[in-house]
Amino acid sequence: MTAVAFHTVRPTSLLSVVGPLLVIAVLAFLAGFGGYLILGPANVLNLVSGAVAAHGSSATPADVGVTPDADASNPPKAV
Repeated sequence: MTAVAFHTVRPTSLLSVVGPLLVIAVLAFLAGFGGYLILGPANVLNLVSGAVAAHGSSATPADVGVTPDADASNPPKAV
């Protein structure tokens, strides 16, 4: 029984330890990048479709509510 307890330790290669982690990292990157290419950026999923946006109301300068200020050289940006 003592012969089993005292076995020699063989050095392991760094590639054999890191290799599976690299494979998982590459697959996760490819899945994420492929999803980005197929679905587009995340904010695209929250936008309304083109048909609904075409029939929706468009903002006019009166709707924005911009009032002239004393600082006319630096007008506010429309949101």
